[in-house]
Amino acid sequence: MGMICVSAHAVYEVFERMAYYGISSNLFIYLTKKLHQGTVRSANNVTNWVGTIWMTPVLGAYIADAVLGRYWTFLIASAIYLSVCLALREILVRIELNSI
Repeated sequence: MGMICVSAHAVYEVFERMAYYGISSNLFIYLTKKLHQGTVRSANNVTNWVGTIWMTPVLGAYIADAVLGRYWTFLIASAIYLSVCLALREILVRIELNSI
């Protein structure tokens, strides 16, 4: 059981890093080119996104330590993360299709 949890966590971390670096490397370009935001507004949005990414583990640590426990927190956070990623993907695909 322990090795399964370690393997699942390692795979989750790999996918999380791929998503973070994939988004962070292209977010500014996407905001300026596709959404036609100005450079100042795009930079502000990217900075807010990065700040949120770095602050959510503090909230997750509190929830894991004080409320749910680490395993339930991990499972619930993973489900939320996957749901949001799939929803955003669907929204972006629809936006792209409507702009054609």
